[in-house]
Amino acid sequence: MGTNPPRLGDTLADDVVVYRAFAVKGYRERHPKRVRAMAYYRPPDHADGISLGDSPSSAVAHLSRNFGFCSVTVGRIHGLPYGLKVCPDLDDPGHILLCGVPCLIANDDERGRASEIANALAKISTVESLEHYPPQETPPPLS
Repeated sequence: MGTNPPRLGDTLADDVVVYRAFAVKGYRERHPKRVRAMAYYRPPDHADGISLGDSPSSAVAHLSRNFGFCSVTVGRIHGLPYGLKVCPDLDDPGHILLCGVPCLIANDDERGRASEIANALAKISTVESLEHYPPQETPPPLS
């Protein structure tokens, strides 16, 4: 996320639930309601991993706008055959990094692996909200 590599804590326990914000609409599909692989593509400027949160609020904390979020247990991530690690960022409470995901913009082998991993992560994730989080207050009706 930043210019300095984060200090990562120990790998989280398998029973921990983590959250991924939908930073763009393309990260989720409304009908059928599902997470799209795009939600787990690691951009080149995220050298440390994919950002997750320990709560919905933490997942969206660094975004000015979001389109909801999904959840997944750490055990389901660790259970995939890719050697992924889910670790807390010790310098940013609530921020969690999904480490070991290759960058989509790389050589052909890395790109293929990144796409395979993103698809697997999307399949094990559960859509929790398709709307901005936290819900925005609607103004009172005009009288």
